[in-house]
Amino acid sequence: MFPLQAEIPVADDPFVLLFGSVYLLMVLAIGAWGYLQTESTKDFLITGKSIGTWVLALTAFSVIQSGFGFVGGPELIYAFGTTSFWIFLTAPLGFLVTWVVLAKRMRVLADVRDVLTLADGMYVRYESAWVRGLTAVAVVVGVIAYLATNLAALQYVMRAIFGIPVIYGLFGGALILLLYSALGGMIAGVWTDFVQAITMITGAVIVFFFAISFGGGIGNISRNLATADPSLISPFGSLGVDTALAVPIFTGLGWWVLFSIGAAGQPHLITKFYMSRNLTILRWGAPIAAISYAISSLLALSTGLSLRAMVEAGETSAPASASIAGPVFVLEHTPGVVAGLILAALLAAIMSTSDSFLNIGAAAISRDIPRALGRTIDDDRTELRVTQGALAGLTVMATLVVFFSDELVGILGTIGWGFFAAAIFPIAALGMNWKGATKQGAIAAAVVGMGINIVFSAVPRIGQAAGAEAFGAGITGFYDGLFTGLPVGATALLAAIVAFVGVSLVTQSGSSVPEDVAAVMER
Repeated sequence: MFPLQAEIPVADDPFVLLFGSVYLLMVLAIGAWGYLQTESTKDFLITGKSIGTWVLALTAFSVIQSGFGFVGGPELIYAFGTTSFWIFLTAPLGFLVTWVVLAKRMRVLADVRDVLTLADGMYVRYESAWVRGLTAVAVVVGVIAYLATNLAALQYVMRAIFGIPVIYGLFGGALILLLYSALGGMIAGVWTDFVQAITMITGAVIVFFFAISFGGGIGNISRNLATADPSLISPFGSLGVDTALAVPIFTGLGWWVLFSIGAAGQPHLITKFYMSRNLTILRWGAPIAAISYAISSLLALSTGLSLRAMVEAGETSAPASASIAGPVFVLEHTPGVVAGLILAALLAAIMSTSDSFLNIGAAAISRDIPRALGRTIDDDRTELRVTQGALAGLTVMATLVVFFSDELVGILGTIGWGFFAAAIFPIAALGMNWKGATKQGAIAAAVVGMGINIVFSAVPRIGQAAGAEAFGAGITGFYDGLFTGLPVGATALLAAIVAFVGVSLVTQSGSSVPEDVAAVMER
């Protein structure tokens, strides 16, 4: 059930234990402080529109980077070399796109209407319970994917820091996350995001220099990689899927599409705009977030390449799995103070990002789905308590997913970013900028985006996990025959955009946008 337990290095430096313990205590303290600041559902979900420029920008960056950049990033770079740059060099552009198409409109929308969630905003835009309901369903499914993946990472980080069995790390970490999230809501998440963002940026710069030095300099790293496999330093070459040039090019372009325009479909980023104190502070948010993401990505780029180069040169042993390349490098090749700082930041990143996911997922269950079904909870305190109960339910569900099925965690992880991008980008990013968009187009986009991701990404892996390998292979083979090399998420996103525009054009007759929302779209 926990195949990497024996291979994960356990820190034996007191600084790692100290930093990890301090961060856990800090997380709980922020949660308790957030509880004291929370008086309503609005406070719990969007912090009462109280955050400024730097806090907004850094929390927006950190909720996207999160544990992915510190664990998944080094894994991708170690496994595929510079090909993975398509993700890390493209993602900063995603912040600029998201800010341009959504920041001002979503913030003003929160002033003219009572919106607390993304589904609230989409209901106001399209005046459709179906759109509200489908948006909420997309959020819940994507949240389970991301939350389960984060908890899977959390159990290993807890083992690396505290030396405990991963099962204790899973349940103990989930309990701390639940307490922290249920107490403090989004207020706690925002301020933990802010602290961990600063830590991530600082740690990434420090580790970058250690990694470059470990690899003997950029020139030596490049030579070692080129000698072992030239594709490791090629823009398209090392994807392990095909030798035909078209395949890696399509994959690279697919990542470019997903991580540039797809960022404007991530609800945990979009809803941050509701929290801005005013419109003025939005101005510098995009460049701050983009630059912060780029700097923090230095950790993934440098550790992955340097470790792979030295492994290929025979100078160090290979990690048991690419999945632990980042933790292995930090624990074995940096001083204890640096390792403690990085692992503590990773712990905080997982906690704060999971808190954001839990809040938007719980709100979808307690607020959006009931309203889509015509069963609104009118009392604010009751809605707050139901939201907190839904939050607990999501935590338990994701924890059980991790405990009972490692494969299912992998399945959910594959549909996370791409699932959100395909289901939400058209109806939010395009819909808030095009008055000709209709509720029928939004419904079509959500169904197409979710459907393609589920059928071609999740179902084949579910079939494999259930012992129906031939069935899953058949679906995968059919997809590869049509879209060889193109990531499923990118295909789903492009198809959802086509469905959104096409159906909207056909159904525009008699369609209109509420006057106040139309005024928002003209800002």
